[in-house]
Amino acid sequence: MNSRTMVKVSAAGQSLFFRTVTRNKKSPHSFAVLRSDLRRMVQEGSVTISDAGSFAVLRYERELRRVVIRFVWLNQCGCALTGREETVQLSFDALMKFALESEKNPEVTEWRALSMEDAERPRLVFCEQRNLRAALAQKTVRRKLIRFLRDNFRWKQTDRICFYDDPLPYSFFFREFRLGRPGICGGVILHGQDHMEKAQYALHT
Repeated sequence: MNSRTMVKVSAAGQSLFFRTVTRNKKSPHSFAVLRSDLRRMVQEGSVTISDAGSFAVLRYERELRRVVIRFVWLNQCGCALTGREETVQLSFDALMKFALESEKNPEVTEWRALSMEDAERPRLVFCEQRNLRAALAQKTVRRKLIRFLRDNFRWKQTDRICFYDDPLPYSFFFREFRLGRPGICGGVILHGQDHMEKAQYALHT
């Protein structure tokens, strides 16, 4: 998503009412989601629901602890039917906390949150430390490694990349994880170590 969207949620009885607002526009009406729909989303992973002619797909991304909602807002004026589509991402824990508190306490009626932005890069996790410590201890290698990690692994839809020691000094084996599931694997190898000033890291998959 290129812009942040404010999501306003109000509670009334067994329903939560969603509205979206951006700098230039807002949703044509509120969208009602039953509390039972949220529970079904948790159990089944996703639900499709409709309200006032519009519809929405709610998807629970368990590993990322977020709820992705794709709204299709429809509005009929006379014989003309207009609409727009938008997708927002909300913290699962924050949304469910509001749903629970508003059900228990009638004075809790409103919650607002900015739609989460897609992360530009996944989390980098060094599961083994020997080669990492060696690389960071050498000023030249440290600079090359930091620059390489900065400029690579900008993989959307990937939540983390785990690194392990490679037999080659200052080098690593990596494995990608998408939504908690293993993805591609490969190596981050420092080539040309005979002349460290000219040595370069390269990505192998």
